[in-house]
Amino acid sequence: MYLVRNGVPFDVAFSLPADERLAWVVVFGELDGREFDWRAMRWREA
Repeated sequence: MYLVRNGVPFDVAFSLPADERLAWVVVFGELDGREFDWRAMRWREA
């Protein structure tokens, strides 16, 4: 739902493979000013 909330069409968001879906979520999160730790696979605390 995070992708849909950020403007990705519902059918596209729910048809993405898990790795691509994660990449989109990270991109949108980083555009919002967050930082993702790829080694830990989680968001860094501010």
